[in-house]
Amino acid sequence: MADGGASSFIFLTTALLVSGLVSVVLINEWGDMAKSSQDQTRAMEINQDTSLGFAGDPMMVAYNTTSNNMTFYLQNTGTTLLDTSTLVVIVEGSAVTSSITTALIPSVGTDWDSEHLVEVTVNTSTSYADGTDVSLTVVVSSEVTNGYRGTDTISLEVRLHG
Repeated sequence: MADGGASSFIFLTTALLVSGLVSVVLINEWGDMAKSSQDQTRAMEINQDTSLGFAGDPMMVAYNTTSNNMTFYLQNTGTTLLDTSTLVVIVEGSAVTSSITTALIPSVGTDWDSEHLVEVTVNTSTSYADGTDVSLTVVVSSEVTNGYRGTDTISLEVRLHG
């Protein structure tokens, strides 16, 4: 009888130790899942707060037929600061990589916030006639906020005027 009680006590103690270890592992995994979920939520919030708009009339985009320069204006319509160095411009399906210049308007300050427009001048590789409609896509990223960067894209058809 005494042996049965001792072996039951050993099994009980072993079961309690194993269940305690399993609980520790589950709690650690739950904490990792909660942190991962929190990180994803923060990243989604930054992405939702990043917004870009076309400022001006898309049917009246300035175009210099001599230099093939297109000039248009973009507005930060979100709450995060946008990064002009991440600006990607695609004209008629072709990415313009080396000939993009930007300027803040008004030129006071250095941050592209909702108080500033950005004047974008793009040298297109193709020559277009006055009054031509072209497809324009612009991609921009926000400044890094809490380790995350949001992005936004606009696509529209614009008419070039010289």
